Amino acid sequence: MRKLFIALQLLLFTGFASSTKILTSTNVFWGTDGGNVFPGVSVPFGMVKLGPEVRAGWQPTSGYRSDEPIVGFSHTRTSGTGGAPRYGNFLIVPQIDSMRLKELFKYTKLNEAGYPGYYTVTLKDKNSYIKAELTASQKVGYHRYTFTKKYSQTNALNANILIDVSNTLTRLTNNKPGTYWTDGYVKIVSSTELQASITCEGGWGGLNPYTVYCYMEFDKPFTKAQLWRDGEFINRKELATTNPEKLLKRFGAAVTFAGLSGMEVNCKVGLSFLSFEAAMLNLRSENNKSFEDALSTAENLWLEKLNKIQIKGGSVVAQQLFRSALRNTMLMPTNVTGEVPGWNPNVPHYWDYYCIWDIFRATMPLYTLIWPDKQREFIQNLLEIYKQRGYLPDAWIAGDYAQIQGGSNADVVLADAVVKKLGGFDPRLALDATLKNAEIQSDNPNLKGRYVNDYQKYGYVLPETTKGTVSRTLEYAYNDYCIAQIAKSLKESLLTEKYTRQSLRVFNLFHPEHKMFWAKDSVGNWMPDFSPVSKRKDHWNDPYFYEGGSQIYSTYLPHAMQTLIAKHGGNAEYIKYLDNLFDSGVFGIENEPEFLIPYQYIYAGDYPSTARRVHEILTKVFQPGTAGIPGQDDAGSMSAWYVWSAMGFFPVAGQDLYLIGTPLFEETTIQLENKKQLRISAKNVSSKNIYVTGATLNGRKLNRAWFRHSEIAKGGKLVFIMSDKPNDWGKENLPYSL
Repeated sequence: MRKLFIALQLLLFTGFASSTKILTSTNVFWGTDGGNVFPGVSVPFGMVKLGPEVRAGWQPTSGYRSDEPIVGFSHTRTSGTGGAPRYGNFLIVPQIDSMRLKELFKYTKLNEAGYPGYYTVTLKDKNSYIKAELTASQKVGYHRYTFTKKYSQTNALNANILIDVSNTLTRLTNNKPGTYWTDGYVKIVSSTELQASITCEGGWGGLNPYTVYCYMEFDKPFTKAQLWRDGEFINRKELATTNPEKLLKRFGAAVTFAGLSGMEVNCKVGLSFLSFEAAMLNLRSENNKSFEDALSTAENLWLEKLNKIQIKGGSVVAQQLFRSALRNTMLMPTNVTGEVPGWNPNVPHYWDYYCIWDIFRATMPLYTLIWPDKQREFIQNLLEIYKQRGYLPDAWIAGDYAQIQGGSNADVVLADAVVKKLGGFDPRLALDATLKNAEIQSDNPNLKGRYVNDYQKYGYVLPETTKGTVSRTLEYAYNDYCIAQIAKSLKESLLTEKYTRQSLRVFNLFHPEHKMFWAKDSVGNWMPDFSPVSKRKDHWNDPYFYEGGSQIYSTYLPHAMQTLIAKHGGNAEYIKYLDNLFDSGVFGIENEPEFLIPYQYIYAGDYPSTARRVHEILTKVFQPGTAGIPGQDDAGSMSAWYVWSAMGFFPVAGQDLYLIGTPLFEETTIQLENKKQLRISAKNVSSKNIYVTGATLNGRKLNRAWFRHSEIAKGGKLVFIMSDKPNDWGKENLPYSL
């Protein structure tokens, strides 16, 4: 580990990393500022997400900003998400000598560094220094603190560990927190052990209350152990408390270890959403692993996942961004299998789909290609939610439904798995679940974002019914197409025909004058206030389009692009439409509805424009550093776009289709299922040679700028011939369209 850490320091100071140093070429701080990426430690999809916490005016959902001082280290997080934050449970605050209870002290930080599975920072307070090191397993957080005093008359010190059980990541609104605790408990169990629990609710998506338990074990006996509440010590060994006013009341425990400067204290924290006993068993199941043992295991788990895609050539920056992006796609959703009351422990269960609207386009298709077993688990989880709770979720947070952002996009996830023959789930159950989404309006208030009745009656959602009416209608149309694909796989011809036909009704909202989609009222009249861009700065509250205006959303017909192009007057006119999106500044890759737009030139026979636009985004919009991701990472979604595009192709989710862009690397090797490999070779690729001018797939000429999943699912070799000047490659044999 020491050699790895030295290599990490070289990376941080020089920006150089060998392609063989997979962990050290992965920057866990990439995208933390603005992108809200979590920089701390976890294993892939781990339940414990242990990392540094700050206090900012707008508290980021990751708990971290690079320009803010650290207050401590907590164990639960999301990554890349927006809105009001959740989690931040069991904050650990190391202190030297004096014990601060009244308020969270903000430490100056030194030597902050990390890689997947490891994080370190030195906290400075006057002449005192605390070196923090963190690692994690699936359900246990590992802490190692080294306490040092300089310029002191004596080497003696008290190493203190404050445990804030009541902590949450929050932001005050009208003097009340957006997320808060309601019930709590803490107990000093022995001279080395504590246990605690907290019930929390609030944050983006709904109240969604949950209770999390921890069992905490130190490597040496306490010199002193105390409980505290509201800034004062209390003379008890056990405390149960409530917070009915939902205020920022604080309570917890504090332990002290007397020693000398340079003293090291280790701590393990087992988590569970079931009980204290389960948290203790999770801790004990680690078989008394040391910090180094746990770190080695975490490193190996990350290496196994990151090695699924191996890259050669390209710039040092591109290699680092690629590794960092790939890591970001494995932080969420959170594996809580066997840890949630009332759920079958033998069926995979995941929290924090935040949201499927974000991850269905790029992130989940990536899982299907390189981690198919994981994608099968996600789908089994979604179908189990349907079986137990009645509907597929769009967002599933802390064990309950949360806000629906657009359509029924679990439909797309299931269709994608069906057309790519992923297997591992019941397609008949998938059809039943998607049909219910389409045909039965839910009375669950957390699912009120599906406006089935309007859509069935009018073919679109009425403006007086809700916000984002046109974008919802566009998404419902593609959901219909996806239902048709599932029905087709089951030879349900009547359902296939019905939902295919229904998916094209959306063109009733295509405005022939503006060449964009717009809203109609209940008698079919156009709404009078047409605007090509969002009418509000808070575009999530736009009356017609959710998080994007008509210009952006009017491209979202993945199943009927040729019909859309024909309505524009042909290829040349649609190319002009796309060019205007880019050249006018309306297009920005920072939001998911834009993901396919740079690739849509291919449908109009203009592959070179796709290569040019994609390359510009990859090399100019995505940048190194903490602010290097354009917009919030949204549970790895932006990162997934980068991963796909840097490899040279991009999925059309819900279809057996990939569109070819422009690769950044000379060679990319993807480890597929059953020990198969897909090798992508880009001959003569460089910063100038960005155009594919010829290609072969498994030795045969590929004259189209797309290919099917079925053509690569069993491995093979894809060869691109790259040039600085485009030709007619990709102009003919255009992708499928209804």
